[in-house]
Amino acid sequence: MKYSNITSLEDFYASLSGSDLVEKISQYLLNRISPEETTLVLGYGDPYLNKLDKLDKMNESGNEKLFYAIPSGYKISRWPAIRPFQTVVADEKNLPFLSYSFDKVIVVNFFEFSKHSRQTLNEISRCLKSNGSLIVISLNKSMLFRKIKRIRNSITEIVACLNSKSFILKRVFEVGEKSFHEIEPSSPLLLKTAQIFYDMVVLDTSREIPAEETVFDLQEALSVP
Repeated sequence: MKYSNITSLEDFYASLSGSDLVEKISQYLLNRISPEETTLVLGYGDPYLNKLDKLDKMNESGNEKLFYAIPSGYKISRWPAIRPFQTVVADEKNLPFLSYSFDKVIVVNFFEFSKHSRQTLNEISRCLKSNGSLIVISLNKSMLFRKIKRIRNSITEIVACLNSKSFILKRVFEVGEKSFHEIEPSSPLLLKTAQIFYDMVVLDTSREIPAEETVFDLQEALSVP
C-alpha cells in the first residue's frame, strides 16, 4: 500500500462525523474484546486505541495483550499520538508475529486502500488462533470517495476477498452519523444496496479452519516423544 500520507484519514476522524463514528464503533469493539484476549490492531488504529485503553485498565498485566501494527506503506510524519502500546511498523505481507498469537485481529482502514489484501489475509490467518476472529473496519467508497480519493476497494470487493480466504461473516454493521444497524450477512444484495447509505462498515468474521490444519494439530498433539 503506497500513498503519500494519511492526512485525509486524520482530517476525517478529526471531523464531527468521524469522531461520532469512532464512538459508536469503539463501543462495539469494547463489547467484543475481553481483557484476557491478545489483540492485534492493524492499519490506522489511532482513533480507536485510546478507546481500547479501557481494556488495559481492566487488565492487571497492563498493555501486554494489545499490539498495534502500522503498515509500512503508511508514510506517517510522526509517531502515533497514543499511549506506548506494543507498536511496530510492519510489512503487511510478512507480519512479525508468531503463528497462532492472537485471539482477535482488528483491521482499521487498510483493505480499502491495499493492493495486497490476499497476502495480508494469509498472514492474519497464520497469526490468529484456531478459534480467533477478524474484525474489519472500512470506509465506504461510495459515500467518501470525494473526500478520500485513494480508496481502491469497495465493501463488496473486501467481502469477496474475505470469503476467498475462508473468513466467514458472522455479523455486519452499517455505520452512519445517525445509525449503527446490523445487516443480515446472508443477503449480499442487501449489503450491496446498503452501501448507498452508510459511511463505514464493520465486518465481524471468524476463520474457517482448513481440514489439513486440524489434522496437523491433532497429529502433533498425539505424537509420542
